Amino acid sequence: MRCGIVIFICVKNNKHLLTLSFSTLPELARLLSLLGNVQRLAILQAISAEEKYAREIAGELGISRPLVAIYLKQLEKLGLAEGKSRTSDEPPYLRRYYRAVPFELVLNLDLIVSLLRSEDETG
Repeated sequence: MRCGIVIFICVKNNKHLLTLSFSTLPELARLLSLLGNVQRLAILQAISAEEKYAREIAGELGISRPLVAIYLKQLEKLGLAEGKSRTSDEPPYLRRYYRAVPFELVLNLDLIVSLLRSEDETG
């Protein structure tokens, strides 16, 4: 049995529904761990009002650029951030700009209980 966390994404007054499905507790724990990191949350906040590239975010937050780039890729993979590559007249000439995707995370006890039961049945 597959259970899921539902993330509602509202873009340009149109409602889109993205469902991330989890069949195991480790999969759920991975998402919660990703969102449980203060630096990742700070990055989401930094790109919530305007799009920025990794070097800008790193400078604003005092986090290394390689770490910011890793976190941005993780957020993008989950659909919580969107990235677009653009050229610039100044180095770096190719920049990937990111913006946060508005979302609402809904997690309830029924999901956790269901995942635990599923683990017990397969374990």
